[in-house]
Amino acid sequence: MELRKLEEIVRETAKGFEYELFLLRRENLKISTENGNFEKITTAEDYGLSVRLLKDNRMGFSYTTDLSPEAVKKLVSDLVEITPLLPPDGGNKFFDRKVEPKATSPYDGEGLSIPVEGKIEMFVSFERSVIDSHPYVVGTRETTFSEVEYTVSLLNSFGVEYSYRGTAYSLISSALAESPKGDRNITWGYRAARYLKDLNLENFKEELVQKLVDTLDPQPFESRTIPVLFHREAFAALLETFAEIFSGENLVKNKTPLAGKLGEVIASEVVSLIDDGTLERGFATHPYDDEGVPQSSKPLVENGVLKGFYHSVWSAAKAGVEPTGNGFRSSFTSPPSAGISNLYLKPLSGNFGELLQSAEEVFVVYDLMGLHTADSISGDFSLGASGALYRNGRRVAAVRGVTIAGNFLNLLRDINVVGGDLQFYGNVGSPSVLVKNITIGGK
Repeated sequence: MELRKLEEIVRETAKGFEYELFLLRRENLKISTENGNFEKITTAEDYGLSVRLLKDNRMGFSYTTDLSPEAVKKLVSDLVEITPLLPPDGGNKFFDRKVEPKATSPYDGEGLSIPVEGKIEMFVSFERSVIDSHPYVVGTRETTFSEVEYTVSLLNSFGVEYSYRGTAYSLISSALAESPKGDRNITWGYRAARYLKDLNLENFKEELVQKLVDTLDPQPFESRTIPVLFHREAFAALLETFAEIFSGENLVKNKTPLAGKLGEVIASEVVSLIDDGTLERGFATHPYDDEGVPQSSKPLVENGVLKGFYHSVWSAAKAGVEPTGNGFRSSFTSPPSAGISNLYLKPLSGNFGELLQSAEEVFVVYDLMGLHTADSISGDFSLGASGALYRNGRRVAAVRGVTIAGNFLNLLRDINVVGGDLQFYGNVGSPSVLVKNITIGGK
């Protein structure tokens, strides 16, 4: 049923309430391969409507997958009963004006048109090319490709209305290697893009094999403080883990150490963090967020100085600022909350190899383990790591099973060099990053 027809039911049933309707349809195709052989294919569809009602600063929320007039009317009738019983909150608002967007939603009709058989062959060939790329690579574990086509529509009682469609592709793969000495190692990698060809399988393969082979035959590592070069994928993982430090919702809840520090130096002058919902071909680029606010580009940190936070409508109202277009939902089953769009560390200069030469001795971090245990509010972390020790640009030892502990904000202050090799991993991107000194816990 069209959103306008659904609106008629909501308007008639919820007289005296402001309202918002959010409609989402997603079609998902998944292809799995292993060791260069096709394993399975699955398809799924996600389709539903969520409704929010607002009156006297009280906000009610519910959703349904049944879009029949009878089901929608019952959902709204129940909300009319429940909403007045909920606690009032001055931040409960809907976006109340129509603003022209600065971005469009990438849609890859060409990628969708490739037959399933062609996509199966694409990823079977990818796995085989990984296996053939180095004599130490002996196989792959399951590679999973996902293709999503979606349509998002929203309207509210203030006249805000939009509808757009988009595509998203992702690939998760792992590879297994064995050295002549008998050491076996496995690593995994992830890519995501809005256009199928932007997955850049050749680049993905090279990065996966580099990490895998560089960490074979590990040697014992004595605990010490040493310059650390974070591979771009590892630093992107840190950024994603600690992005909530810049959340406007955490700001108004006093759950970020950055409260009260706007305009202050919080990082090295080479650090500029940007959240850009308008980034061309960005994984999280859309015309509007999930509340009807146009997505925007905003500096969170500029040359080490804290410039702002990302906001939903609720957090912006509580903080007394304008929303930034960062009110997102994971699905129609959840209300919007503040989240990142395309978050990245602004690249400067130098590739990974050049950064290896920038310190006489450097510990390279390829993978971080235990990120789910990090405290995203305080910034504290204690993580497992694997990588390699380099001297004068040459690898002297692989290292696995060490520990890196510290605080994310302290880490930002200690960054010496930001490379120019920016790579996005989904909606979070980073170049390689050299930190002047970190204590690595070994044996």
